[in-house]
Amino acid sequence: MSRINTRISLLNSYNANENKIDFNKLQPLDDEDLSSWWRMVPGARRFTNNAAEAVDKHCATAAHLPQVDLEGFINMLADKISRRHVSQIVEIFSYEEKGDLEDFVTALTEKFSSNFLRDFTEDSPMTDLAKQNALGGYVIIVKLKRKFKWLTSAVVDFNRGAHNSTGAIIFVTCEDNPPPSLARLSDYLTPYDVQFFAINLLENSKLNTQEKLYTSTLAAKLSGQSAILAKNLSKAELFTEGVDFVKRIVPNFDERIFSRAVWECQAQFLLPTLEQLRGKLIEKNFIRLRHILPVTDEFGKILNDPWDMELRHLHFYGGNAMIFHVRDWEVLELAYHARNDLSHLTTIDLQRLEKLFAFAE
Repeated sequence: MSRINTRISLLNSYNANENKIDFNKLQPLDDEDLSSWWRMVPGARRFTNNAAEAVDKHCATAAHLPQVDLEGFINMLADKISRRHVSQIVEIFSYEEKGDLEDFVTALTEKFSSNFLRDFTEDSPMTDLAKQNALGGYVIIVKLKRKFKWLTSAVVDFNRGAHNSTGAIIFVTCEDNPPPSLARLSDYLTPYDVQFFAINLLENSKLNTQEKLYTSTLAAKLSGQSAILAKNLSKAELFTEGVDFVKRIVPNFDERIFSRAVWECQAQFLLPTLEQLRGKLIEKNFIRLRHILPVTDEFGKILNDPWDMELRHLHFYGGNAMIFHVRDWEVLELAYHARNDLSHLTTIDLQRLEKLFAFAE
């Protein structure tokens, strides 16, 4: 199976044109979805575990993810930490004030360690915070609502003074152009993670196995790395209604994005199916095909063996010689025209697609 190309996603297309998707109008992730995404999808689970390891190590870390996934991630992370570390108090601290690192530490300690007295012999307030055990017994998930230049140094400085009783700090941000030191969700997720999530959402649909695989792949292509988009697109209607369904989810999107994604998915799933049909037609009609060979095709290729014949050869030479019975000819017609359409970057309509997937079952 070829690698899914996420660069064609609706999310990336909209962001590139500063035409943001209104996620508030999409169906949100429920508790079951959140659990499935953050605890079962391999890449998302590794990302969550990476953040939670800061608590195990009594240190600080920073995580970056899209804004649309921020609240769900924080809630799941807080729940995960509370279950693993029952003696720790997990608190969520939203911070958006302007200022330097000293200002942040002041705001943090005013809320969680009012007895903290800054030791100015320490260069960094974060190192001082760790050494004094000011956050002992706490796990603070800091939700940063804007970009802060001091974020990387805050993590490094805290960890410089960390020990077994310092507590832990997890910074979570959705800032644009995050520093490379942050753990980024985008580095953990692969297209197959999103497809895994999508196919679980399609589990109870009436689509057959091949249709579910195809639809989940298409949903993953369109969703990029967004769990919410995947949630809203991973429905049987994506297969049966296509572009009309997507328009209801994301109005005014670029239809070329959808067409490109559909063609890639169809090529990925149908080409192996078409090759299987070619093999079955040759095997079933081998003796009759052998009687019309050898022939030289329009490109000068000499065909001595039925297995050398492509769909176009079967259609032209076999058709002219009336080799195939009615049912086999219907299958060959379907396969030949589908292969020809895909070769010319044309997508297959739903009726033919359903027939071809039925053959693949």
